[in-house]
This record gives sequence, structure tokens and C-alpha cells, in this order.
Amino acid sequence: MTKPSGPAARIAVCALVTACAAGIAPADAQDKYPSRFVKVITTTGTGTGPDVVLRIVADHLGREWGQQVIVENNSTGGGLVAAQQATSATPDGYTLLQASASAFTVLPIRQERAPTKIGVDVKPIGYMGDQPLIVAASKDLPVGSLKELIDIAKKDPDKVLFVANASGTLPHMAGELLKLRSAAPFRYVPMRGGAEGLNNIMTGSVNMIIDGYAALEGTIKGGAIKPVAVTSTKRLPNFPDVPAVAETLPGYVAIGWAALVAPIGVPDAIVDKINTDMNRVMMKPEVQKRLVEIGAYMVPMSRKELEGFIKKEQDQWHPLVREILSKPAPAPVAK
Repeated sequence: MTKPSGPAARIAVCALVTACAAGIAPADAQDKYPSRFVKVITTTGTGTGPDVVLRIVADHLGREWGQQVIVENNSTGGGLVAAQQATSATPDGYTLLQASASAFTVLPIRQERAPTKIGVDVKPIGYMGDQPLIVAASKDLPVGSLKELIDIAKKDPDKVLFVANASGTLPHMAGELLKLRSAAPFRYVPMRGGAEGLNNIMTGSVNMIIDGYAALEGTIKGGAIKPVAVTSTKRLPNFPDVPAVAETLPGYVAIGWAALVAPIGVPDAIVDKINTDMNRVMMKPEVQKRLVEIGAYMVPMSRKELEGFIKKEQDQWHPLVREILSKPAPAPVAK
């Protein structure tokens, strides 16, 4: 057999060196992965809906692989820092990024150079499910429906203060969209993440919250807050008594979701393996049961399907985000 020479030989050698530098032999990248722990950096704070879902999936993936899957939260800059950390890591498949919806729909509008561009900065791996949001009021706020919440805010513009995860996240944008569609002067109070927001509604500093049920489950069951609406197009099967926002404001929808992605240089063989394993894990009956209990609904997707889904979401949200961000910021809430 004739050995390659000249440019062809140099290209082959360079490809081999690159693969080995990443710690992966081309022939067995998929078979031997993972041989050590995998870190997933998430753009969301501890206790948020996507974080809870990720930890459930990470636990079962770890059992599947026989290797620990570590979750690291960093919601700084609306997920910008998490994206920078993940995409600057060695592209060997051992550092991944769980990006919430806002990392693709909001962050690129606020930060043009955010490293979340599919096919440029990251490769899609798998979809981590629909996570409709809950609009809830403090137990001390005298409202029993979304309409009453809107009415009380219109009557007293300083009355309803809401938290919705960190600034620039989808829950925050869902709240701003609710303000836009209802013309109610809800006042957003920035927080570092879901846990801080819950603490503030528990202590009475704010009286409205928007987040995934996974983040609010304990607080709702404990009676500290009362759900008045869900942000899906219709009522959820496991929360039939909670109306959809669209029943009061036709056409309103703001469904949270998250996706697992990899730095652009991670070999396709590894990305394909993670997609296959992740979809299998998420469809296990025990995983499905727990996820539905916390208001997360799995929709297994191929990598190509996920790429198309993200593009569709961007087409829907980018004009809305631009409209929302063009509005003047409200005066700081007095404390």
C-alpha cells in the first residue's frame, strides 16, 4: 500500500495529533468515553427548574456510565460566564454546558459575542424537556387569579413586586412579556438566582414569583405561595386547576426549556454517544415519573432536531426580547 506523502500526510498527522492532544484516540473515542468524571456547567442558579432537571438526569447518566457527573452552577451575566467557561475548556467531552432557553433566546441579543452560536461555538447534544413556568403570588397577597393579580397591580403600581430567577433569564422575560401583554406595572426585583428569589418571597420582600414548578414545588406544597397561572398554551395535565395565562391573555406563551451542548471541537462520536445515552436515560419510567411530578416534560430529540428547535425558538423570541429590552428600565424599588 502506498503511504500518503506531502500535504495529505501532514493533514493526517495533524488530525491525529489534535485528537491525541484532546486525550481521544480517533478509533475508540466513543467506546472508551467516559473514562473519568464529566462536568456539566449550567447557565442557571441552584434550585431553578433547569438545575433540578439536570441533577436528576446527571444522577442517572452517572449510573449508566459508571462515572460521576458533576453539576456546576454559574448564572453570572445571564449565563454568559458559564458559556465562556464551557466553550474555553478542552474539547474532549469532559466539560459540557447545560444552556437554558435564555442562553439562546436572550443572551445573544444582550451580548452579541456570547459563545452560544450553534455550529460556531457549540454542538447540540440533547433536549432536556419542556418546563412550563408557574406564575405564583405570596399567600399574603389578596388575589386568587391572574386577573386579580393584574387588577391589583394596575390599581397600585408599587404593590406587586416580582422575582423571576436572574436578570435576562426566560422567567424574567416571561414576566416582562406578561407586563407588556397585560399593561400591568409589575415591578421586577433582580436576584442572583431562584434560591434567592424564593427566600425573598418567603420573607415578604416580594409578593410574586415566576419560575418552573421544579423550583417552586416545596414552597407551593408548604402553602407559602399560590399558583395563579401556567405559561404553557393550555393547562397542564398534572395541574388541571391552574389556568393558563392564555385564558386571560390570549396568545401568551412562554415555555422554559434547556439543552445540553458541547464545545464545538468535541468529536461527533462522543456527542452522538451522549445524545443516545441521555435520551435513553430520560425515557426510563422512574425518570419520567419524577420529571412529570416537577412539571418537566421530556421530548427526546436527535441532534439535528434540537438544532432546528433552537432556531425556531430564536426566531420567535428575538423580536420579543428586542421589544422588551427597548422599554425604559423602571426606577429602583425602594427598600
